[in-house]
Amino acid sequence: MENKLEVIRDKEQARNAMHMSGFRTYLGGEVTYQDLVDAFGEPTFTPEDSGDGKVNYEWIIYYNGDYYSIYDWKTYDAQTTREEYTNWHVGGKAGVLEVSEFTRYLETILVQRMVIDELN
Repeated sequence: MENKLEVIRDKEQARNAMHMSGFRTYLGGEVTYQDLVDAFGEPTFTPEDSGDGKVNYEWIIYYNGDYYSIYDWKTYDAQTTREEYTNWHVGGKAGVLEVSEFTRYLETILVQRMVIDELN
């Protein structure tokens, strides 16, 4: 099966897709905010979109038929998230196997980008 990954930019579509989703796992490694921006562009949601301040930055990603989110959780400080945070949460509705495949694919993308950056 071909891996299809698309970052959802439309906020309404993203909210609808993630309704009733929940935490599934953590993104492995020392992944920074800038690593995520470099790989996937600006986040779908920013601090201005958070009603309670528990999530500052969130990417909504469609991958192989399911929607997932990558987000910070309870840092309560956007600057800290941008400069220091590496404990990214992965959320969604998919089962364990699908989430595992998704996170492995993300980690592969991120590691490849980090290696390329180090070589340049």
